[in-house]
Amino acid sequence: MKSWFAASVLTAMASLVACGGSGDSGAVPGAPTAVAAALGATSGAVVVTFSPPVDAGSGPITGYTVTSTPAGVTASGVAAPITVSCGGPCAGRAFSVSATSAAGTGAASAPAHVVTAFDVVETFLEPMTQPNDSIFTGTFTLDSTTRTVSNLQGSLTQSMTMPGQPMTTVGLTHQLSAVSDGLGGNGLLVTTFLLGSVDTFYPGGFDPHDANAVYFGFPDPWSAATANAYARILVDTDDPTATLSQAQRDLLAYADCTAGGMMGSVCMTGTTVAGYGHVGSMAGYPVSQVVTRQ
Repeated sequence: MKSWFAASVLTAMASLVACGGSGDSGAVPGAPTAVAAALGATSGAVVVTFSPPVDAGSGPITGYTVTSTPAGVTASGVAAPITVSCGGPCAGRAFSVSATSAAGTGAASAPAHVVTAFDVVETFLEPMTQPNDSIFTGTFTLDSTTRTVSNLQGSLTQSMTMPGQPMTTVGLTHQLSAVSDGLGGNGLLVTTFLLGSVDTFYPGGFDPHDANAVYFGFPDPWSAATANAYARILVDTDDPTATLSQAQRDLLAYADCTAGGMMGSVCMTGTTVAGYGHVGSMAGYPVSQVVTRQ
């Protein structure tokens, strides 16, 4: 009788262990879902949002941990969102989230890139068309993890608009160029065009250094179908809202080869001697760029 009783007790205990009873702490939570990250109030902070795991495991979730890739930055909280401080620019990092319960910490989510939307306004002083200046007003998206800019688009004013008339604009919706600013940091020169082509000046191709600024296709008659325009901004991928240095500002540029920005065969342009070897076709040059979070 005693042997039978002992065997029964052992069987019951084994069953409890197999089912996550008193012999086991239970199942850990699954990975959080819908993880997303964007820059916070500064470039040194990231706000991570997420939804709870589909499978909470064997007990209530007590907290979440955010971990960077590459490793080195962590933060914790009891619910979304969680703000992570990087101790410097957060660029180059992605962020994953794991959930913890009494049973332990579950698997981390896939790392989410830090993706943030920005507004930009750059102004080119036009001495010959005062009080009108050429102004590009646009938006772009920065992936801080890969230090890449996408979807730069906006409107370029035509400073030769007749006095007293509302400023007319050219829509620039084709980001076709993003190159290093060559200044030794993580700055990108990003350019958006009117047409789905970089052809802007004669004889062809994209060259903001073109001092003559003659329209693409010259000497053939000007055609609206090939008349291009562009605006070039500079994005510091470590700190996109930082004030540009003079060397960075010198690399801003624009051109307007459409009907409202033409002087015979010459396009309206804005460049600097320091950046491109000459000022714009009507002495226009960049004076400011302001980037703000959306």
